[in-house]
Amino acid sequence: MMLAASVLIALSAIAAPVEQGTAARVVPAGTRCADAALGQLAAWQADLEHALADPPGPEGTRRARVPTGTLGVWVQIAVSPAREVWLERVSASLRESRRFGPRCEVVDVSEATGVERRRDGFTDGALAARLARGDTGVILVWSPHMPLSVDQYEVLAAVAREMGLALVPVLDPVADTGYARRVAAERGLPEAALQPLAGIELAFRGMTTHAPSVQVFSGGRLVGPVLHGYRSVDAARLAIRGVLDPRPPQVRP
Repeated sequence: MMLAASVLIALSAIAAPVEQGTAARVVPAGTRCADAALGQLAAWQADLEHALADPPGPEGTRRARVPTGTLGVWVQIAVSPAREVWLERVSASLRESRRFGPRCEVVDVSEATGVERRRDGFTDGALAARLARGDTGVILVWSPHMPLSVDQYEVLAAVAREMGLALVPVLDPVADTGYARRVAAERGLPEAALQPLAGIELAFRGMTTHAPSVQVFSGGRLVGPVLHGYRSVDAARLAIRGVLDPRPPQVRP
């Protein structure tokens, strides 16, 4: 299986956007059953233009993660060195596999992932409800074990006040919750900051690869790539403004 139930902690490498010519790169020429795979990706509404390529595995298998038209539903693509392709559609409650037989017939396997069984966490449902408010803000994944991520909360709180943004702190899903509670009390993080990340969408975007990680949202949707690493007040303000308004500055003659 490409994805275990511990998906939230398994995405350990920071992925990069796939370059132009996306379809050919995620399903390279010469891949067996490439047409069948691309047809399945189209049926799943996989947004290949926003695919994230993971580093090759130890055996040379190429992998990519692809969002779909539905929040909390992603597709994973793997192509082996022997040019065999397999696909998975993943959500918090279901994993659907597609492999291809000798005549490129589809072989299906479905299995519940159970990720959102952790009801106290920040699930995809909680994310959807938060985005439905339609405001602008940032989601911060922090960890009590990473001091700079705790500092990042204070930085973002100052930037949020200045820019009129909402700030949504979410706990690293592998953090020690007792220690997190003590650190939050000492540093003034709200009770809501103790909700651990428990959904697919933010994890597949890369927010579990590092703490701090920041995702901008606006107008009911997630905007731009995940911002990894600590930033000062000035750097955080500049990065958030760059995501919200990505147009290059006008150069006067």
